[in-house]
Amino acid sequence: MSVAEVNEAVREVLEASFAPLWVRGEIGRWRRHASGHCYFTLRDSDAQIDGVMFRSDARGLPTDPEDGMEVCAFGRLTLYSAGGKYQFVARAIEARGEGLWRLAFERLRARLATEGLLDAARKRALPMVPRRVGVVTSRSGAALRDVIAVVQRRAPWTQILVSHCRVQGRDAAPEIVAALDRIGRDGTCDVVIVTRGGGSVEDLWAFNEESVARAIAACPVPVVSAVGHEIDFTIADLVADHRAATPSAAAEAAVPESAALVRRLLGVRDRMAAALRGLVEQGQARVEGGARRLTTAVREDLAGRSRRLALASARLDALSPLATLKRGYAVPLGDDGVVLRRGRMFEGAAEFDLRVVDAIVRCQARAVRRLETEVEDG
Repeated sequence: MSVAEVNEAVREVLEASFAPLWVRGEIGRWRRHASGHCYFTLRDSDAQIDGVMFRSDARGLPTDPEDGMEVCAFGRLTLYSAGGKYQFVARAIEARGEGLWRLAFERLRARLATEGLLDAARKRALPMVPRRVGVVTSRSGAALRDVIAVVQRRAPWTQILVSHCRVQGRDAAPEIVAALDRIGRDGTCDVVIVTRGGGSVEDLWAFNEESVARAIAACPVPVVSAVGHEIDFTIADLVADHRAATPSAAAEAAVPESAALVRRLLGVRDRMAAALRGLVEQGQARVEGGARRLTTAVREDLAGRSRRLALASARLDALSPLATLKRGYAVPLGDDGVVLRRGRMFEGAAEFDLRVVDAIVRCQARAVRRLETEVEDG
């Protein structure tokens, strides 16, 4: 027999002798090849066996196990004929408890936290009265029925847009991403609910995928995540703008109850009325104060003007010819109204008017007697 024939015969004997089985041990020297195949060893305190997990099965792992992690691997024993190596071909690997799933969860959470995608500061507020709510879930799931029932009961005027996708299984994550993308491109929703009912860690794992987390973060409108039951927690819950314990709670968070909305509107009405009354009272107070200040200012201005007028009148009266007349003087006026200031202006028996304080006396100059000192014209 050739070497190849020997190895092939041993492989057939080995595979025929052992049915698929579970093997417990520690992972060692785990490495993922560029082809997608994973190579490792399973060991305990006394022995070890080489193992391989081919790409098609390795895709189902939530994350790569760490060296030293205790696992149970399910598969079959075989011989790699070309190398003459006895090995274990794993179809599934499970860590103790939720070890492998928990490790994948914590690794992704730490990476997203480093990027700031879990920061509370980036969380968006939910709209108070959304016109349309988008729902990313399976059309056949109970979660959708719960959401519809709550929305119709609380806010029957709200429209619901369902973007269907599978919510568990290997192809669920890309379908969830596509459903979110459809909601975003539609552009008519004010808020999105990403939801499904409860299940095992494996059932909910699509909502722990990095692609789903980034699609939620990139959604143009606020996202409410409600995955599983109250005790379940996923990466989608951490990235979403609001986390709800159940699908019904998500619907309650997304839309207001009609009675509560009416109470809120009545409260707004009362506050607006009170504010308007306050503005009117303030305006009235300002007007009354302005009127008082204006009245005072006008009175003060009139008093000032009156004082100035009296002073000016007194000054004018002091300069007025009438004041002189009151002291016993008289003013001779010619027929043309010119004041007769010189004696020569009375010669020739000229007639003139004599203006006294309370009358005009018609006079005639019968004689003019000149004074020795002649006053020059001013």
